[in-house]
Amino acid sequence: MYESIKVEIEDQVARLILSRPPLNVVDIKMMKEIIKALEEIEESDTVVTVLSAEGKHFSAGAEVKEHFPDQLGKLLPVFTELLVRLMKSDNITIAAVKGYALGGGCEIPLACDMILASENAKFGQPEISLGHYPPFAIFYLPRVVGVKKAYELILTGDPISAKEAEEIGIVNRVFPDDKFDEKVEEFVSGLLKKSPVALKLTKKALRASLGIPVETIMDVVNDIYLSQLIRSEDSVEGLTAFLEKREPRWKGR
Repeated sequence: MYESIKVEIEDQVARLILSRPPLNVVDIKMMKEIIKALEEIEESDTVVTVLSAEGKHFSAGAEVKEHFPDQLGKLLPVFTELLVRLMKSDNITIAAVKGYALGGGCEIPLACDMILASENAKFGQPEISLGHYPPFAIFYLPRVVGVKKAYELILTGDPISAKEAEEIGIVNRVFPDDKFDEKVEEFVSGLLKKSPVALKLTKKALRASLGIPVETIMDVVNDIYLSQLIRSEDSVEGLTAFLEKREPRWKGR
């Protein structure tokens, strides 16, 4: 059924696995598959959804080639739908992150309820280095890590370690690399000892109490991206330089 992901449903746990190693770059096709998988999972009797990835890295981000002006208008609505569906899932959503979680590959875990990270994990939003910005992170990070830290993470594009991500509230738990899978299973098993009804209704109450109008804010952020930033020469130059493996030559327009 799927080419870029794998879905495993067993008892009360759904496992959604990114399957484009080694870097699990997320393209439009994979995004649509994830959306379809989330629909499938919502129709199941599961309580917890675990997002993980094959290989050493969770994801190096969204496909750069699909960020050019002729493609971004197709990519952005699909990616936004994916993230909104994750945030609104009735299941408890957990991202299990090893290695790189960069760009869109960082925003996907951010949209989950919790993040469990391996010690070797790196989180970052490097879009600014390509003359772009991360729409969902702009919406989400200030609400989690505070405005000042959000400015730093988004405007520098510098990645941070799993330990720092835990310290600033992005990551819930950091586990040793050699025991990561085992510890993730233990964490999930602990959740499943709770009442399934209580878990889902408690999440519903938490989500309501936050009152985050994700669709409204994302409309504004996406509009600036599509109507202004992507029309600049620098946004195209950043993508071109990345693909050509050279330093960008910014023009400031």
